[in-house]
Amino acid sequence: MGGRYRRGMLHLAAALDLADHPGTGPRTELVRLAEHGRLDFVTLDDPVGRPGPEALDLVSAMAAATRRIGLVPRGTDLSGRLDRVARGRAGRWIEVPDAGVGEAGRAAGVPEAGESPFPAGGLGDHPVDADGVRDEGAGPDPSYRLAPLHLVDASTRGARALAARYADVALVRAATPAGAAAVREELRVRAAKSGRAPGALRVLVSLRVDLGGGECAAEPGHGGGGPRPTAQGPLYRGGPVDLADLLAAWHTEGAADGFHLVPVEPRRDLERLVNGTVALLQHRGLFRTFYPGGTLREHLGLARPAQHTPGPKKTPHTKRWNGMAIDAFDAWKQWREKREESVTAPYGPLALTGTHWIEDQPEGRLPDIPGIWLADGEGIVLTAAEGDGLQVDRRPFAGEIRLTADTGPEAAARVSLGEKRLVVLVREGSWGVRVYDPGAEARRAFRGIAATEYDPGWSVPGRFTPYEAQRVLRLGNADGRARGFALAGELAFTLAGRERTLAVARQGEGPLWAVFADATSGDTSFRFRFLYPEAPDAEGRTTVDFNRAQLPPCAFADHFLCPFPPPGNTLDTAVEAGERALS
Repeated sequence: MGGRYRRGMLHLAAALDLADHPGTGPRTELVRLAEHGRLDFVTLDDPVGRPGPEALDLVSAMAAATRRIGLVPRGTDLSGRLDRVARGRAGRWIEVPDAGVGEAGRAAGVPEAGESPFPAGGLGDHPVDADGVRDEGAGPDPSYRLAPLHLVDASTRGARALAARYADVALVRAATPAGAAAVREELRVRAAKSGRAPGALRVLVSLRVDLGGGECAAEPGHGGGGPRPTAQGPLYRGGPVDLADLLAAWHTEGAADGFHLVPVEPRRDLERLVNGTVALLQHRGLFRTFYPGGTLREHLGLARPAQHTPGPKKTPHTKRWNGMAIDAFDAWKQWREKREESVTAPYGPLALTGTHWIEDQPEGRLPDIPGIWLADGEGIVLTAAEGDGLQVDRRPFAGEIRLTADTGPEAAARVSLGEKRLVVLVREGSWGVRVYDPGAEARRAFRGIAATEYDPGWSVPGRFTPYEAQRVLRLGNADGRARGFALAGELAFTLAGRERTLAVARQGEGPLWAVFADATSGDTSFRFRFLYPEAPDAEGRTTVDFNRAQLPPCAFADHFLCPFPPPGNTLDTAVEAGERALS
């Protein structure tokens, strides 16, 4: 079969029937649970049973409470306005009527090939839009046209014709991998005949799952035996481990690009799906452990359609949503995304598995690291045999070499052992080696950083006053040792109606660095946090934005040094902003 393929990663989505979960809170909780599992998107059955502002408000609340997961509501078209709130995470479920493909396409509002995916009048032409976004300048803002994703349930042949021509995602139903692969191949052939690249269509098998019985309750034909055909579509009944095996096997067979899983009991089954099935697939390297991008199209590896912006280029202006400047909010979200990407990088802080000080190993033998490592005052002398498997500068190494401290990114460390990077460091004359392992358990188990949503009230003006000379204090570090910490000056600001100061460090003319604690430390947040205000201007002015308070590296791995807050840097107020702890 020409459509057979093998991919490293599969795509996963879940259907949430919201009818039995009234109110915003319970529904949002389910969506956040799905995001916790790094699912590509969730489909939402008709949220209120009718279109209009109430439906938009409900789904917009889910968008505001999440950061990365895609949202595809069914039953009413909210995609254009929702995508502006969700910033590229919205999708549109195209219902296929009994009419022909052309009529269905026009009824769905999907453009013909070559047409702009946006309405001619643009979005946001009114001073106040239905979703509460208010323009503070004239005319529409073209940057908000984010091309919502189109999804079609391709269970029937008529729907397949529409999906092949218009859809970004097609849902298919099949009880066997061979059946799913056949439908996928049909869709790809139809897409090619319509002038589309077959790879521009993602095909997901829609599968109802009942995980209520546990691993020992799989019925004949379920569990390891596969799903059973029912009137509502193929049904799997069994446990999360067998389901992970089934999805992995179908994926290896090339049955589909992924799966759209429909929990029989949303809360129970979604919890077992995320904490059981998804965790196993992540452990096997078949599903992501973090979101690589910020939009639904990026999650699915789909390109954004070419965009046509009619009329002259508009002057940039600020929009507001619920009274908050969107540009500041977006900048914070982008910062959060970059933070998570850096934390989960192959050689990020979660990958650190050990820091070994040479002085603690008089014979030069480091735990689980081959070779002899000895400090000579100016560096580390490494002696390795041919069978040790060490590499220096990405080439097999045997012999003796003097190593100085690595100054570049961890991934570029000179010495490696397989995928591990052995980073040479020096602190106050003590030489050591850090081991970064992309396969570290902490990196596999990572589920995110718990952070408070952006609040402009936590961003306040500050003024930096440098000391006449650096002040070096001996501060305790997270590894139990005391080391010198050079302070450059004081940062003054007003918070909760009172003047405050923090002693800060600074390297050259760059940003400031504050190590601080507050009334939440050790309770609802990590025991201390870092803050990096921007470099002050010539008059010492800067912004103190606690929305960007971040966890120190030692929150991710015990092997970092992390200085504790200097005296006077413990605020007596609760800073309920920024990163708080690991999820």
